[in-house]
Amino acid sequence: MTETILLIALFIIEIVAFAWLIVEAKSSRRQRETILEVEKQILNLEKTILSMEKTIIRKVNKINNFTQREKLLLENEKLIKNDRKKN
Repeated sequence: MTETILLIALFIIEIVAFAWLIVEAKSSRRQRETILEVEKQILNLEKTILSMEKTIIRKVNKINNFTQREKLLLENEKLIKNDRKKN
């Protein structure tokens, strides 16, 4: 009789433990899905930031190129003026 009671108690404990394991697995799965969603959002944000950085670099390069051309033009003008003074 005692063995039967212990066996039934053990069976109930195993059922409760298995149910608890299933609930924890579902909770864990939801947490993983949330983490993955946040990671996707972070990756999208990083892509946007990289795209913005590329745009900024292109614009800075254009400004630098323009500045270089302006410097060259000024130097040419100085050279022309100096040539005119010599002649």
